[in-house]
Amino acid sequence: MGKTNFTGWLQVAGNIGLIVGLILVAVQIRDSNRIASAEMFSASVETTVAINIAQLGEAPQESMTRVLYKPNDATLEDFYVADRLYDALFRILVRVHVLDDLGLYGVEEITPQGFVLIHYHAFASPYGLSWLDQTLEKFRQGGGSDGPIFKSLEMMRHLAGTNYAQADMADRQERTSEIISQLQKD
Repeated sequence: MGKTNFTGWLQVAGNIGLIVGLILVAVQIRDSNRIASAEMFSASVETTVAINIAQLGEAPQESMTRVLYKPNDATLEDFYVADRLYDALFRILVRVHVLDDLGLYGVEEITPQGFVLIHYHAFASPYGLSWLDQTLEKFRQGGGSDGPIFKSLEMMRHLAGTNYAQADMADRQERTSEIISQLQKD
């Protein structure tokens, strides 16, 4: 009787172990699917960004300089370059949020907010601020005004609006003049 009872318990323990093993396999499959989906989404974003960058032409930095610092001198083509760049940055921001939601984006210090802090300067012009305003409005109309991407866009809009590119350029020119005069003294 004791040996039969022990065998029964051994079978129960084996079945529990099998069920736990199947649960672990299911969790691993789910995690693998999430990672594969994130990789496919990321590759799609990279392709779209590459297409946007390819459409910028031969000298996008000149176009962006005009859009940011001399908007009255910017041409329609310059604004097209800015639009492609803004679209690329927006898509990258979305990718950052998707990867962050999945727990696949860097470490604690690397956040979507960190991405905004690095890239808001590109929007610090009348055209960039208008572009952000239109994008925020589309989110509002689509019911996405309470989501994390909307909040990142609001943060970008605020930073770009308070750190205007023309004021930044005036500060850079002043610092450059000071450095040049200091070099001339030495």
